[in-house]
Amino acid sequence: MIVMSSEKFNVREIASKLQTYSPFDVAELDGEYVVRVAQMRGIFPWHVHAKDEFFLTLKGGLTVETETSRTILDQGECTTVRAGLKHRPSSEGDAIVLLVEHKIIRTSKADFPEVKDKL
Repeated sequence: MIVMSSEKFNVREIASKLQTYSPFDVAELDGEYVVRVAQMRGIFPWHVHAKDEFFLTLKGGLTVETETSRTILDQGECTTVRAGLKHRPSSEGDAIVLLVEHKIIRTSKADFPEVKDKL
């Protein structure tokens, strides 16, 4: 479900209904990008996207690792993972994250069968 841009939405309410690593599409931008809210806990598998991915931590803490770096995000902090860069997000506790990414990017535990029932 995508909320229309003229509608108001409550991120806290959306986040309270989320399952871990099963993002909710809040809005679509220019027909190409989506704004998603996701709950993250545990370590997601290493993966690569053909487009950039933006992470903004709304609640909790998030770590975004690449093969050469580790970025720790506290509430209110953000980072961008560039296209083609192998990465994995992780969180020791529950983190609520706002993502902005191209709509072809699918990063749900349902897209990664090896972790589907583990996260």
